[in-house]
Amino acid sequence: MNQSRRALAGGILLVGAATMLANAASYLLSMFAARWMSVPEYGALGAMLSVSIIGGTAALGVQAVAARRVAAAGAGGAEERAAVVSLGLRLTALIAVAGLAVAWPLAALLTVPPAAVILTLLATAASIPGFGALGLVQGDERHRHYGYAYAAIGVLRAAGGIVALAIAPDVTSACAGILMGSLAGTVAAVWFAGPVRPQRRLTPQLVRELTATTGTLVALYALSNTDLLLARIFLDGHGSGEYALGALVAKIAFFLPYAVITVFFPKMTAGTMRHAFAVAVGMSAAIGVVATAGTAVLAVPIVWIIGGDKYADFASLAWLFALEGSLFAIVQVILYAGFSSRARALGILTAIGLVCQIVVVSLWSHQSVTSIVLTSSGIAAVLVVVGIAVELRRGRAKGRPVIAEALASTPE
Repeated sequence: MNQSRRALAGGILLVGAATMLANAASYLLSMFAARWMSVPEYGALGAMLSVSIIGGTAALGVQAVAARRVAAAGAGGAEERAAVVSLGLRLTALIAVAGLAVAWPLAALLTVPPAAVILTLLATAASIPGFGALGLVQGDERHRHYGYAYAAIGVLRAAGGIVALAIAPDVTSACAGILMGSLAGTVAAVWFAGPVRPQRRLTPQLVRELTATTGTLVALYALSNTDLLLARIFLDGHGSGEYALGALVAKIAFFLPYAVITVFFPKMTAGTMRHAFAVAVGMSAAIGVVATAGTAVLAVPIVWIIGGDKYADFASLAWLFALEGSLFAIVQVILYAGFSSRARALGILTAIGLVCQIVVVSLWSHQSVTSIVLTSSGIAAVLVVVGIAVELRRGRAKGRPVIAEALASTPE
């Protein structure tokens, strides 16, 4: 048991270090952009980064399907690996073509150059094989290889954007650099995961599984990023720039506990650890409390470090964005618990939350940065409460321990 606990702790620390490195690189990209670009131009880049995150749910869907199938198949999962790799390659081509079709109307809606939208969507497509490789090593619980691959994807993507911004500090240049970095990161991740030959035919069950998983992730990442797009539409250039800086604070809080779900998702899928859901929720919530409180206390220096003096008036609102990101991090844990057992109710609830966010902000709550972030945070809080209740009820129906019992006991 002690050896198992040490392995679990070591996996969390290793994946956590890789996650922190990759996310630190992403935050550096945003920090350099905030300082080198004008506030309205940074608002445009923030919108593109949100589009990238929402579109990137396809890559996360492939990763989740790969991890779940490999974890369930165990050592004899060569056929599952080949199927997932083939699925990722076909989805890459589909998103690249679809991106070209939607680029111009999306550019007009968000008032950004069409070239920036095209480059962003191509970067999204290019990342899919890399995240599929991440799913393979995650399902194997090869934490060291996962850490190397995840860090490579994040660092190279950010490095491309930073170099491009140093050459020309505008949104199109940044998106071109991100595309180049994404391609390099995918190559590195596939190399770390090891060679897998794709199979020619896909089963309808695999396609349905990806569709259900990706649909739920789209709802989550759209819900946690659409507020920035709505701010871009309804606020002026300065307001959307401030919201883009707040969205960076929210993303930091959102991804801080990412290592937790990375390590615990295969265990929830394979059923190799009791109370995995409860422990993952508890750890994510604790990290969120620290992140929100720390942001409230250190708001002025944090905002100055990220964006400089021109965002000084925004400091009093920074903690709201940390709270928003922390709540969505818990929602993510709840959704992954649903993925592990292929439950769909939580995904439907998240989609309803997304619709409510768009309707409420568009019709009533779009007058200021504060009104938009409060609306988004309120919806996230409701999803946390309802999602935990749904998952616990499902757990009781299957004879799994409830969260109170889990938190009072030691993980085995």
